[in-house]
Amino acid sequence: HADCHDFRAHDTRIAALTSRVFASHFGHLSLIFAWIGGLFIAGARFSNYVAWLDRPAVYRPGAQPVPRTVPGFPSIVQDVVNGDLGGGFASIQITSGLFFIWRSHGFTTSSQLFTVAVASVVVALLLLVAGWFHYHVLAPSLEWFASIDSALNHHLAGLFGLGSLAWAGHIIHVSMPTQALLLGGVDPQLVPAPH
Repeated sequence: HADCHDFRAHDTRIAALTSRVFASHFGHLSLIFAWIGGLFIAGARFSNYVAWLDRPAVYRPGAQPVPRTVPGFPSIVQDVVNGDLGGGFASIQITSGLFFIWRSHGFTTSSQLFTVAVASVVVALLLLVAGWFHYHVLAPSLEWFASIDSALNHHLAGLFGLGSLAWAGHIIHVSMPTQALLLGGVDPQLVPAPH
């Protein structure tokens, strides 16, 4: 694993080295978005999130129900890892707090979770294409990398400034009204979509 990331061993030219490092950042970001997409897909399709959201005091969060036996091996019984989580749902209990995070973000349906999952996978694919493009087609020049102060200030301003504004807008316009309705006892299926 270390040899494939030892860029100096492959090529000693500084231009090629900086292009590889720059392109690898896109690859790493795509892995993060693919991982997040996998979390949302598992929550949307293989969990009891909607039932838990309706009655969080009765149902425990759970996902990925394991079949009773391993297909093809009826003597191997896997049902022991499934627990009764309420409402007829038996699966692995989640203790990470992911359901609480999704609720605080304002997700009230599994289709919203699935939409975010698909968007995350699409962004992961776009980042992979961007990494390939910036390495094979339009590699940044050494002069672009030399101006590190302006690039760092530009990226930090975008990350912290615009990211903070976007998150504050989401909290004010989506999360707080959704939480107020859910805490007031409104059925999650009746909570209007944020848009």
